Amino acid sequence: MAAASHNLNRSTFRLRLPTGLEIAAFCSFIFVVAPLVVVAGSALNADSMTFPPRSLSLKWMVMALTEGSFVNGAMVSLVVALVSASVSTLFALPVALVLRRMSPAVGRVLTLSFMGPLLVPSVIFALALYQVMMYIFGLTNLFVLMIGHIIITMPYPVRTITAVTENLDPALEDAASSIGATPWRTFLSITLPLIKPGVIAGFLFAFITSWNDFSVSIFLTPRELQPLPIKIYEYLLYQYRPIIAAVSTWSVIGSAIIVIAIDRLVGLNVFTGRRA
Repeated sequence: MAAASHNLNRSTFRLRLPTGLEIAAFCSFIFVVAPLVVVAGSALNADSMTFPPRSLSLKWMVMALTEGSFVNGAMVSLVVALVSASVSTLFALPVALVLRRMSPAVGRVLTLSFMGPLLVPSVIFALALYQVMMYIFGLTNLFVLMIGHIIITMPYPVRTITAVTENLDPALEDAASSIGATPWRTFLSITLPLIKPGVIAGFLFAFITSWNDFSVSIFLTPRELQPLPIKIYEYLLYQYRPIIAAVSTWSVIGSAIIVIAIDRLVGLNVFTGRRA
């Protein structure tokens, strides 16, 4: 009995070695998180842009919120992101509803076509977009920049709204129509409340994409109204101080908050078409 109990204790407390898949997952996690840790650590350095920080200070984090150039860039990015995300979501809403009523084969082809900006290398797509805009408008301004951002952000609300409509029961809309509700009334009272999480998630995805975009902005940005990523790029060309890491850290924090909100709304697996 004692020997059996001893063997049981040994098997219970035996150290389990990680599998190769777990090691690969952990290495991938470190590879993704490490640059963010370095940037955040550099932002907390009191003196210079080095990691690990020699002495901790929040002065650069505070200065990043008051530096005029970065504040102006953030305001431009905010306006462009809000307008682009709103317009792309409004355009994506009828597109997703039409795709829902099509045959699966046709729907997949059209959905793939709307994913075009995600399938082409961003620099190549941005260069092509610049050539088209110059051919049509002949110049770059804030309006042209917004058009470019609407195009590159539209795949996100199309995908999120489409994923939500896949689980929408058509019988609910048929029931509303059978009691005399107009199509517009049915949409406002039945369809929109049911797909609202996908609409909001698509808007937030589009907002993040527009806010962080560099490839399209570098081609279409007017000189007098530069968004934050372009401000950061131009600053790095001539200076290298921890304030740039602080600005990046604030941007990462804001993006992380939005991603958490999306996960709470519909789950981050919405792009696979599967709901949690």
